[in-house]
Amino acid sequence: MDFQQIPGDWQVPGSYTEIQDVPAQGTLAGMPLRCVIVGQISGGAATPNTVYTDVTPTQAVQLFGVGSAMAQALRAFSKEVPTLAVDAVGVAPVTGAVAATVTLKFSGAATSGATGAAVLGGRRISYAVTSGMTASQVANAFVAACNTASANVATTDLKAATGLSATLGTDGVTVTVQSWEKGAFTNDFDVRISSASSDQVPGISVAITWNNNGAGSPDITPALQALGGTWYTDMVLQLNDQANLGAAVQEAKTRKNAMVAQDLRIWAAFRGTQGQILNLTQAFSTSEDLVLIGETAPRWSTWNAAAIAAAQGAQSLNNDPARQLRGLPLNGLAGLAPDPADQFSPTQRNVLLKAGCTTLQINRDGTMSFERVITTRQMDPQSQVATGPWDVMIPAIGARVRYEWDAYFEATYYNAKIADEGSSLENAPGVATLRTLKASWIAQSLLYQAQGWIDDVATLGPQAVFERDASNRNRVNATLPIMPMGSLIVMANILQVQV
Repeated sequence: MDFQQIPGDWQVPGSYTEIQDVPAQGTLAGMPLRCVIVGQISGGAATPNTVYTDVTPTQAVQLFGVGSAMAQALRAFSKEVPTLAVDAVGVAPVTGAVAATVTLKFSGAATSGATGAAVLGGRRISYAVTSGMTASQVANAFVAACNTASANVATTDLKAATGLSATLGTDGVTVTVQSWEKGAFTNDFDVRISSASSDQVPGISVAITWNNNGAGSPDITPALQALGGTWYTDMVLQLNDQANLGAAVQEAKTRKNAMVAQDLRIWAAFRGTQGQILNLTQAFSTSEDLVLIGETAPRWSTWNAAAIAAAQGAQSLNNDPARQLRGLPLNGLAGLAPDPADQFSPTQRNVLLKAGCTTLQINRDGTMSFERVITTRQMDPQSQVATGPWDVMIPAIGARVRYEWDAYFEATYYNAKIADEGSSLENAPGVATLRTLKASWIAQSLLYQAQGWIDDVATLGPQAVFERDASNRNRVNATLPIMPMGSLIVMANILQVQV
């Protein structure tokens, strides 16, 4: 017996019992879950490259400023999964950054009374129009609706929700909608006139000009360095340019290394054409750490979409890393999908999936959910052979099995001796052999299989190899093959009609 507290030569009569913590049979450690949002600090009290923990929506406004993309994303994340805590870290804007602007030019005259509506950054703004109003009067009514506290949206609410402001130009008919933050990412907010027939104003036309003049992308590397040794399982990246996506992917690659074993999954969203999305995913064709959501002309802002997807995805994959995310609702994106003409067809979504882009299901009632969540990996990093869509569950399963096996080993064999097979001490407490280690691996694999994470343990378990290192008697080298549990993604049928 391996007594740690009771001396072996104790002679005083009595019963003496020491309490030792040992892993319960048939139980798993349970992988931790910790999320962080990385972006830009444009205002508020936050200090660049400083990690703020367990940030609430109220604290987000104080730290990053009213209506900032960071505050919006933190609010969207917390609203999507209120029980999931999230940290935040940001970098300062780049010198000379420019804010994006969009102009709306009103023309004509109202031939009858109506209520017009526009959607700014996903927020609906309605304004009343009476018969005979000129374009200038309608433009003024629109700006007033944006800036007046009423049944519509108060100024502070509009800025808090979207980070946008609306101002009337000197010509009296042109309205400029602008982000108060500066940077290339500000090109990703959406502005449009409502296409609903009930929101049309007879006689009035509105021409929208996208200037797409937001410019300047700070380097997030200092923020990533500020994360230090804290293990974050999921990261929301607010800045979605290729350079910063690359920096985040490199960070994830470093953390995935066996000597760190802090697997990190990155969530980002992108607004662009199918061609632009394909070009971006191609840059990360060997990365299984990045989940990229791409859509053309969505009503949502990319930073909110990434935060909402990450909140749902992170929680689900922690609950069950092998469960596909199809059908998981994205509540914060309801009603913010692209117009039907801008939505990807099944053929286009098939192309996007093959190219490493996650796709969404857009329902008729305006709700949205995951269709298929994949990583941007399309090719094997070593062989450069095409692999096809690499579902997010595959690296999640690998990370979970690694964590559980390492946790079990530390708890069971943390101070064990190692003996050769056939030794008289082979079955002694506190002594491990290659045979007992392999038996432990198979037993643990059966637990993982019972959870539905892996499959075919009966075949692959015995194929595990444990070898004592030839030059280091204190080291055992092992190869542990696993088969990730599959998912029912495609059901192909031949319907045979008997005639």
